Amino acid sequence: MMRSRIRAAAIRLRMGRRGVRGIVTVAATALVSTVLLAAAPGAQAATTYQGRVTATVNVRSAPTTFASDVGTLRAGATVTLQCKVFGPSVGGNSVWYKLGTGRWVTARYVANVGTAPRFCGNGNEYDGRAAVALNVRSGPNTANAVVSSVPAGGYLALVCKVDSQSVDGNPRWYQLTGDGGGQWVAARYVTNVGTAPPYC
Repeated sequence: MMRSRIRAAAIRLRMGRRGVRGIVTVAATALVSTVLLAAAPGAQAATTYQGRVTATVNVRSAPTTFASDVGTLRAGATVTLQCKVFGPSVGGNSVWYKLGTGRWVTARYVANVGTAPRFCGNGNEYDGRAAVALNVRSGPNTANAVVSSVPAGGYLALVCKVDSQSVDGNPRWYQLTGDGGGQWVAARYVTNVGTAPPYC
């Protein structure tokens, strides 16, 4: 009888330890999964925002009115927004929104539904050098206004890039740090110092 009780107590003790071990294992797995998810590349970019179109507006292939017209949004439409950049001013508003489709629309005719979108890029700056004396423009197109210039060899703080007007066979344009009317340079004349910036 005594031996039976001792054996039963030993079994309960082993099972209890396994249960605790199982709980610890599950908790550890959940913690690791959460950390990995938070650290996963592009996790921030996956966040989306909502906007409501306030007037009929053209959708563009890049954040400038000189980019190709690729569609139209009607007043009242609800759209998914990914992020924003500074670009050429439209009606006094120099913000452009990247839509969930990857296309662009001026923020002048989009009202935020809830939180306004974050700025495009990953929050880092990337180093570049002007390969030649370089015009800085209000948008990613040579038809956009020149807002400043950088001498050959001058330092450039790059945020992100878009595909827009091709310059000598290179369609990429870099957005620089700065605000107001936007700060854009043709990537054709920029030498990356280290890693190139991500897409906006």
